[in-house]
Amino acid sequence: MILFFLRRLLASFLVILAVVGITFLVVRILPGNPVTAWLGPHPTAEQIELARTQLGLEKPLYQQAWIFFKGIMRGDLGVSLRTRQPVTREIAQRFAATFELTTFAMIMALVCGIPIGVLAAWYPDHWLARVEQYISLAGIAIPIFWMGMLLQIMFAGDLRWLPLQGRSVLPPPPHSYTGLLLIDTLLNGEWKKFHDALQHIVMPAITLAIASFGIITRNVRVSMAEALRQSYILNARAMGIPEPRIFFVHALKNALIPVITVAGLVYGYLLGGTFLVEQVFDWPGVGQLAVHSILTNDIPVITGVALLYAVIYTGINLCLDVLYRWIDPRIRE
Repeated sequence: MILFFLRRLLASFLVILAVVGITFLVVRILPGNPVTAWLGPHPTAEQIELARTQLGLEKPLYQQAWIFFKGIMRGDLGVSLRTRQPVTREIAQRFAATFELTTFAMIMALVCGIPIGVLAAWYPDHWLARVEQYISLAGIAIPIFWMGMLLQIMFAGDLRWLPLQGRSVLPPPPHSYTGLLLIDTLLNGEWKKFHDALQHIVMPAITLAIASFGIITRNVRVSMAEALRQSYILNARAMGIPEPRIFFVHALKNALIPVITVAGLVYGYLLGGTFLVEQVFDWPGVGQLAVHSILTNDIPVITGVALLYAVIYTGINLCLDVLYRWIDPRIRE
């Protein structure tokens, strides 16, 4: 197991290194002048030359890459060209909002997707199974930004049940223990602020969760159908074990093993989906920061966000590989 973990850890490190290297090259090849983001639209020649020296752009590309990678090893991602703040601080200030939104959406997708997938497998000819298929196809096929705008029109415009955008409107912000607004308001006992934060997170979380819901339900239904065809299920039925016990104890336990891997991939997919959702709902997270940085050619922030997502996604896959090998003895053989 230790050797397996070390191999996966090395592979994850190489993936992160490749992602950062490709991002570093792409943002420098694409059109646009980072000096403009630093100085403004009408700098003088002297200001441009001084800014290029300050940003290290006068050096050859390989030297810029070496300086950048040395900075990463020290935890220094540079300074934002747009806000003049350290990139690590910019990302840290917004990461809690993205993590809260993504985790809330993931919980919604799992809580709704697993039971419906199980019921669709138990009653394959029932109307519920057909509804599950339609919802799954719609969630996968409909663009995520369009789904968000439809929810805004329905729940914020027509019904006026939920706020249109933002994370919270009730000042002052609660004392921060975790950076997660829902948890911090609960820990401080501020129920009105908790209700306000919950109202603001519902629509963007549903938007993120809908596509993931379809992926999870389909995998649960297929895994359950495969588990019910195994020989140990036939033996359990021959022994007279009640059908609900066979279904929910024996079959479900084994069917959820591949769903764990899918759930990890879905979580990484949700993180990538926050770019559009945070922009639509004006959610102050890392995705919105990345969009603003791309529009202003803020190279240090773009590279820092790419590094963050690469670390998170490869970390999730590393944990899933180890967990999957631990819970499924067949893989160890």
